[in-house]
Amino acid sequence: MLSFDISNQYKGSGVSQGLDRGLLVYDDDILLVEEGMGLGACSFQIGGYTHFTSIKSISKAGDSFRVVCKIDKKLVWKALGVKSKSLTRSMEFITTNVYMKQEKRQKRLLELGDVLRRIFNVEASFVDVPAQGEVEITYEIRDNAIFVNLNCETKETGSRIFVMNELGGSIFNRGIIDGKIAAPPTGWEKLKGACELYSYVHGLTFTCVQENIPENVTSKLYWGRERTANNYCWAGFESEIICNSNKFNNYRYSIRFREVA
Repeated sequence: MLSFDISNQYKGSGVSQGLDRGLLVYDDDILLVEEGMGLGACSFQIGGYTHFTSIKSISKAGDSFRVVCKIDKKLVWKALGVKSKSLTRSMEFITTNVYMKQEKRQKRLLELGDVLRRIFNVEASFVDVPAQGEVEITYEIRDNAIFVNLNCETKETGSRIFVMNELGGSIFNRGIIDGKIAAPPTGWEKLKGACELYSYVHGLTFTCVQENIPENVTSKLYWGRERTANNYCWAGFESEIICNSNKFNNYRYSIRFREVA
């Protein structure tokens, strides 16, 4: 039986350990998140850097959660224990302009990056910065579906926002495309057709459906999976949002789970 919760005490594991997660998903009290960011976690590309959020308040009413987050964590990469601005800028450029645009080569690029990180002891760190904005997320739980409403305001205009819905990469290790079991995506791939991520062990699938896109927003939907020996273990769906102002309201989508015999 699925259940859901959210907490600012759970900080995850793997390369993203230390960050607050979105909605947590349990199956018979087994946490299904692994290194994933949970449902509805957000990241932002602001001023050439990737920023993440910290949970500031959680309120619950019936089967709904309302969560307010501040955009106040900046990703800075370290090499041999030393934080590096030039390394961080290079990693940002490669991720945005090379990795995300090379769908067929993402698996090899990910494996190569994992090797280089081990050789040069490259690690992610998350630095506290003045708040760059605020996100308000409402989760409405209806049986095995989660309906998410997101409002966002940032200091800068034209920010690129990523809404992540990630669970465990070793748990959800297959895909279903147009009703047929298939290999899972490698890295991020644009969503085409009806796609689900599938866990044979839990007899469970999940997918993402956009319900409302505000007029001042453009949105692209991806699905993806990354699993390496030491750093990454997630599978999920991501919306890439570009807003032509510094504020939008009522971006809505749903995460739908399906039990498979």
